[in-house]
Amino acid sequence: MKKQDILKHQALFLDQKQRQSYFDQGFLFFPELISTANLAPIHLALDDIIEKARTVTESSNQIDLEKDHSADNPRLRRVTYADDEYPELWKICADSVITEIAADLLGPNVRFRELMINFKWARGGAEVKWHQDFAFYPHTHTGTLQFLVFLEDVTSDMGPLQVIPKSHKGELFEHYNNNGEWTGALKDEDLQKSGIENAIELTGLKGTVSVHHSCTLHGSARNHSDRGRPVLVITYAAADAIPYTAAPYPSSHYGKIVRGKEPRFAHHEALSVPLPPDWSSGYTSIYAHQEETD
Repeated sequence: MKKQDILKHQALFLDQKQRQSYFDQGFLFFPELISTANLAPIHLALDDIIEKARTVTESSNQIDLEKDHSADNPRLRRVTYADDEYPELWKICADSVITEIAADLLGPNVRFRELMINFKWARGGAEVKWHQDFAFYPHTHTGTLQFLVFLEDVTSDMGPLQVIPKSHKGELFEHYNNNGEWTGALKDEDLQKSGIENAIELTGLKGTVSVHHSCTLHGSARNHSDRGRPVLVITYAAADAIPYTAAPYPSSHYGKIVRGKEPRFAHHEALSVPLPPDWSSGYTSIYAHQEETD
């Protein structure tokens, strides 16, 4: 669905100024959107995930670990498929103000892609290099977006998300190096022309929510603080955006319509879309791919 058609639909949560700001800037930010009470069951799920991870010794498609992870010192980078195991996590993905915002920005028919929990552990939690999400999951059009839900207060020393305003209107970059190897990050020469000098940090109190366009350039530094920076990362697509590639984390809810209905037609944009590797035989995380190129 085109922007002008999306804006014709009555908004569920946003006002027209907010919607237009998203289309212009490529992101929105909502301080303390999720209440402490609604975060409480999510924190209990995280406690359970961390406790179970004490017995895990190797990274997999479901759990990605820092190199110094141990039973006595659990250090997680990413957990996936948690929407299958924890109903409270699926609820925020499928029936919350977040899905209303998604519909206001994508159109009335919204498809769930995935839930990830990125932990950004204290005292060195991993950097995420500059990238565009669309490079990882190209669709027939760019109506895809990603939410971050802050589960703790986030300050500048914790490696907060940084975004480059209006970068979604620019080039779709290849996330390969000059040898044709997938890196999951921009090449240095591409980064230099990306407008990185205009990047802004998104910090805030727990319960804060951000959303960015899948073509918006973003990244985050290492967490140098003594506090962890866990966030829920939730991805949606307009229902008429059809993926070209296999999903890296296909939970049982992958592709489920969470707002509206199944479309009768696919929508296509005239795009030259760089394709990522085939994830159908397995995937760990962006951290692992970017780490391999260091």
